[in-house]
Amino acid sequence: MGLNFRKSIQLIPGVKLNLSKSGASISAGVPGFRKSINTKGQVTTTASLPGTGLYYTDKKKVGGTKTAKKAAEKEAEKKTAAKSAAKKTTSTKKTAAEKPAAEKKPAAKKTAPKAQTAPVTEPVAEAPVFTGAGQVDAAALKAIHKTADDTIDWNAVAASAKAPDASYSQVMWAYYHSVAPEVLKGDIDTYLQLIYEVNPLDDLLSYGSQFEFGTDDPRKIEVEYVVNQELLSHASQTMSSFEYNDLLQDFVCSLSIRVARDMFALLPVKNVLVHAVMNAQTVLSVKFDRSSLEKVQFGMIDPSDTVSKFAHSMSFDRMRGFLPVRRLM
Repeated sequence: MGLNFRKSIQLIPGVKLNLSKSGASISAGVPGFRKSINTKGQVTTTASLPGTGLYYTDKKKVGGTKTAKKAAEKEAEKKTAAKSAAKKTTSTKKTAAEKPAAEKKPAAKKTAPKAQTAPVTEPVAEAPVFTGAGQVDAAALKAIHKTADDTIDWNAVAASAKAPDASYSQVMWAYYHSVAPEVLKGDIDTYLQLIYEVNPLDDLLSYGSQFEFGTDDPRKIEVEYVVNQELLSHASQTMSSFEYNDLLQDFVCSLSIRVARDMFALLPVKNVLVHAVMNAQTVLSVKFDRSSLEKVQFGMIDPSDTVSKFAHSMSFDRMRGFLPVRRLM
């Protein structure tokens, strides 16, 4: 094992320059420092010294391949290929004398419980439900928040290098175990790498796009996304202004709740700030706190009413729809 060194130099109170064999980085717990990652894997680091007008911006792209996902996919492909080969081998052992009527019905397949960490294969975007003629099921757009990813218990993952049982993907468990110590420390770089590897919101790409994740504090994560208004194009032509705007509001609020739920499932943060964008303007900015969101009965709520119970910035009129707002910090 090679020698490593790390030294921290305090630049100003709350801001440190970290020197190590792998390079230099800045860590901070004050306003003026932010790291973000977008869906293309580009990480942007911005640091400024308050009151000086000096700032530093760095952009880089994280690893070219998503190692955890690729390994998980290969593992799934090998299992599928093995099952296929086994079936072919079994079928060749049958003799011509065997009659179909005498064949035994295959035993029912045993399915493993749903994994509690992350999907084994690349997630598939949820497909909006269409009722015909290009019309989206309005009820489905108001219910995106009802499902969410399984929550990762980072303490349990850190405690063992092996998955508890066969219901978990060992590949994904091993990856989570490797990053768990840094995640539990609140390392922002690890947060962003984890988001890039796992793609927690890929299954929502039918509803929104251009997801970007950022933070200047390990206790929170911010997510910005662009609302896919095209889904409601038919509704805008067939509904009254009141009905359409009500549907749009519930859609945006439901999607924002789902974004928060999925981020809480992946990261041990206390707050998730979600910013919804339409026509290049922020129309909803809401700060979800974990403890309050965990108490919500998601199958029994009105998404717009639920968002209004959290700290939020939203200007909505049933006639004009969403109006631009300032983002929460």
